[in-house]
Amino acid sequence: MSSIDEKRIHDGTERATEVAVATGTGLACVSVVGDRVGGIELRRRCVARDVAAAEGRLAVATDEDVFVAADESDASDAGDDRGGFESTGFGPATAVGFDGNALLAAGEGTVARHADGDWRPVGELDGVRAIDGDLLATDAGIYRAGDRLRGVGLDAGRDVAAAGTPHAATETGLYRLGNGWLDALDGDFLAIDADPATAEPGALGRAHAATRDALFEHAGGRNGRGDDGEWLPVDVPGEGSVVGIAYDTGVYAVTRGGTFLVDAGEGFRTHPLGLPGVAALAVP
Repeated sequence: MSSIDEKRIHDGTERATEVAVATGTGLACVSVVGDRVGGIELRRRCVARDVAAAEGRLAVATDEDVFVAADESDASDAGDDRGGFESTGFGPATAVGFDGNALLAAGEGTVARHADGDWRPVGELDGVRAIDGDLLATDAGIYRAGDRLRGVGLDAGRDVAAAGTPHAATETGLYRLGNGWLDALDGDFLAIDADPATAEPGALGRAHAATRDALFEHAGGRNGRGDDGEWLPVDVPGEGSVVGIAYDTGVYAVTRGGTFLVDAGEGFRTHPLGLPGVAALAVP
C-alpha cells in the first residue's frame, strides 16, 4: 500500500514514519517525523483487534477477516480493496503476526499460515492474544507454530516478543526463554516488544515492556551492549496503560485509551488519537 510507505513531509528533508494503529473504530495511520505527529488518518473502518508488519508488509486482524495491504503480493484474489486493503478469507481473527515471510493468524479456535494465496491450518487453539514470529501468547500458555502447534510453557500469556531472546508478558511477570522460562521482571505485564534491528541470536537489544501503570526499557538497547541486561523504568507523561510498542527511527507506543507516544531520543511526547478501543500498533 503506497500510502503506508516511507515518504518525506514538512520541509522535504525529514523522513516520515507511518505507524499503523488497531482501534475499535478501525485501522488508523499516524504520520510521525521525529517526535512530531504530522497527521492521523483512518484507513479502514472496522473493529481492528490486532495489527502486524514486517519488511513493509501490513496485516490487520478484524472481527470480519484478516486484511492485508492492497499491494501485498500474496493477498487473496477474492479480496476487496476498500480502504486500500484486501481480504484473505481467514474469517474473524483475534491476532495476526509475521513469521519470517509467512503470515500467521488466529481466531475462532484456529491457527493458520497464509502461503501461496491460501490458508493452511497449523492447529486448533482458543484464546490466542498475540503472535510474534512463531510464538503465540494464549490463555493456555506460550505456543510455537511450526508444522503443528507445540506448547512451550507458562500458564498463560498476554504478549510475546520473538527477536533475540524470546520474552513473554504475563499477569505474573515478564519472562525470558533460556533453559525454560526464566524470571526477567516482576509485575502484571500487558505488553512486550523487541526491536529486531538491534537484536542478535540470544541477545535482546532494544526492547520495552509495559504493566498497567508503568513502562520499562531494556538497558541493553540503550547502551548498545545488546545483552540481556536489566530493565529500567521509563518516565511516561500522562496516564493510561501501554498496550503496544513498535520501532523505527524512534520508539512508538500507544495506550488503550488512545494516547499515542513517541520518543525520538529525548523522552516520550504524547498526542491524543481520539479513537477508542486501541489494541496494538505496528510500523511497516
